[in-house]
Order: sequence, then C-alpha cells, then structure tokens
Amino acid sequence: MRSGILKSLLAVPLLLPAIAGAAETRPWQIYLLFGQSNMAGGARAEAQDVFDNPRVKVLAYDNCSGEGRTYNQWYTAKPSLHLCNTGMGLGDWFGKVVADSLQQDTIALIPCAIPGVDIDFFRKNVVSSRRNEFRIPPDNHWSGAYPWMIERLKKAREKGEIQGILFHQGEADWTSDARKAWVGKVSEIVTDLKKDLGFGDVPFLAGELRADSKACCGAHNPYVATLAQTVPNGHVVSSANLAISTDAYHFTATGYREFGKRYAAALLQNIDIPTRATRESPGTSTGWRLDRLSDGHALAFDVPQDRILVVDSKGRTVGEGRGESVRISSRRGPGLLFFLARSGTTSIRGTLPGLP
Repeated sequence: MRSGILKSLLAVPLLLPAIAGAAETRPWQIYLLFGQSNMAGGARAEAQDVFDNPRVKVLAYDNCSGEGRTYNQWYTAKPSLHLCNTGMGLGDWFGKVVADSLQQDTIALIPCAIPGVDIDFFRKNVVSSRRNEFRIPPDNHWSGAYPWMIERLKKAREKGEIQGILFHQGEADWTSDARKAWVGKVSEIVTDLKKDLGFGDVPFLAGELRADSKACCGAHNPYVATLAQTVPNGHVVSSANLAISTDAYHFTATGYREFGKRYAAALLQNIDIPTRATRESPGTSTGWRLDRLSDGHALAFDVPQDRILVVDSKGRTVGEGRGESVRISSRRGPGLLFFLARSGTTSIRGTLPGLP
C-alpha cells in the first residue's frame, strides 16, 4: 500500500523534456472515459488548461466543425474532450498528468460520457427506458452506448492497448431503489468490456459524487466504495473538498483540474513506474531533511531540485516548488505525507511524519 501511494507522487507535471519520438514507437496507452456529465465536464477552460502535448491524444467524440474535429479521428487533446465547445472536464488534467509522469508513452483518451444518462444506457443488450432523451454521436443510430464504446475502443486498439477505465456516474441512479442495483450493473458492463475486447484487470477508477451540503447525491458514495471493491483492481477517487459549481451536481474548472489529478494519482499508484533513484529514509546520507520552522515546517535538500512536491495520502498537494526547500502547508494535521523531488534524471521519494 505504501509503495503504491508513493507512486502517486509521479502524478504531477515534472520539468522533464517530452520524448515524442520514443512515444511514437511504443504502443499507445488507451484509457476509456465513460459516465455522465461530470465525466464529460463542461467548466470553462482557462489558459492553464489548454496545453498542447503531442503525446496526449483524443479520439474525437463528435463532428465539431467549429473546433476542426471529425468523429473517430485522432487529435492532440485539448478541451473539449467530449461535446463540442463545452469546456474542460477531469479527463484533461488526467491526460496531462499521466503523460508528464510517463515520459516515453503516448496517452490516448477515448471519451464516451453522455450527460444525464442512467447506467442502463451503457449496458450490453439493454435499451434504457430513457433512450429517446439522449443522443449518441455521431448520428444517434445505436440502440445504446455499449456497442458505441466497443466500436471506439476497437479503433483505439489499432494504436495500443487498454490500460485503464475512468468512470464517473450515479447522479441519475442515486435513488434508493436504483442504487441498490447500480453496483451490479456497472460491474456487469466492465466484465462485458473485458470479455468482448479481451483485456485484463486494468485499473478501474470510480469517482465519488459530490457530498457537500448542497449536493444532490452524496448518499450514493457508499455504493461507489462498494463498486471499487467489487470490480477487480477497482479504486475510489475522492471528491472531498473539490471546488463546486452553483448547482447540486457539478464542479468548477478548479474542481475538475484537481479531480483529474486525483484520477491520475489513483492510476499511477497501481502501475509500475521506473525511477532512477528511490530514497525513503531521512538523514544526511539521503540529502534531505524535515525542518521545523517557528510557524510550520519545510522540506529541505542538500542540493537544489528542479521540482519538489509534497502530497497527503489522497494525493492532495500540501507543498510544491523548486530549489533547496519547500514550505509545507500549516493546515496539515497528523497522518503520513509523501514527497517526490527530481533533479535532472534523478528522483528522490520518501515519507514524512504527520505534522502537529
């Protein structure tokens, strides 16, 4: 568990050069994004959200003439990944963070979320009772979303292999009766995808719904936890303390940005990531130390670092910077913290005690 959490530290953008040529010679890493509106997103993208990394690809969700995209063609990923001109979602920063962590790989995103749909919409050989309320790109001819996902994933596998599934859905199935059947239905979808496409137990990342006082559906989150325990290699992605929109369902751009980072952290905790150096015990021989300040703490290094990041066990940033030291947020309480620092091609990872 501990080593898995440490891997999540690589889920932040590091100041290393992209190795585009190497990425093109390797099979692409394919990630399915499905669910409803929070997976599709819709917050207005800001300047920091529009990056142009040729190693993050998206299989176009629809024909979007205004954005120069054609359905089922590959493009360098940028908002919007799903519907035309709708803004950013959690997939944008998931792709960025994973690509920044896996410098030799191309990250391929397959967006398949449809805002508002119930889980039956994605089940194999099932026609949702709400089918007529929604459109499946590009021409709405499918009876449901399952064969649509299969078609898109088959096309994506011409480039590489499926390495993970990102899932966020439940607001349409949060009522008492619906959510009792929800876990079984989602598990069935994942099982069918694996069987029909012949891939194994890749990480399945299930995001929590909003659970703040203004949220619609926080009571659904125990079922999200059960789902993560039911699907092999399943993992919960916390929605705690994300920035929320003015409605009862969605998040702001800041919220989606952080949510995407948390999805990336959950993935990177559960895959093998090569690193040049790992040092996990404090002391002069390791070149780092925890300093007590008059009003807090700082993580210090013997030599300047290109990038320093400190996170808590949920992947939330509590210290970030470069140079010889970084201040740790005074808001932290007891509980282990984890850090990653890089200087050139050398990585240092370690654990920190809880702070008073």
